[in-house]
Amino acid sequence: ALERTFFSYLRTTLTLSMMGITVVYIFRVQHPPTPDASFGYYILGKSLSYIYQGPAIYTLLNGAFRTWTTQNALIRGKAFSGGFKITVLSAGILLVSL
Repeated sequence: ALERTFFSYLRTTLTLSMMGITVVYIFRVQHPPTPDASFGYYILGKSLSYIYQGPAIYTLLNGAFRTWTTQNALIRGKAFSGGFKITVLSAGILLVSL
C-alpha cells in the first residue's frame, strides 16, 4: 500500500505540472501577432506556469519524504497518518486551483 500512496503523490505532481504546461500553451503559444509587451496574457502565462510548477515540485518532495519516513516507521512496527504537511499541501493545491 505504501507504493500506491507514493504513486498517488506522483499522479498529483504530474497533474499540477500538466496544468502549468497547459497554461503556457494557452497563453503564450496562442497569442496575437503583436502581444502587449508590458502586461497581458502573454506575459502572465509564464508566471502562472511557475505557480503550478512550484506546488508540483513540493508535492513530489513531500511524497518522497513521507514514503521514506512511513517505510522506516513500519520497519520499527509503528504507523502514523495525517500531519501538518498534508494540510499545507491540500490548502496549497486549493489556492492554486482558485
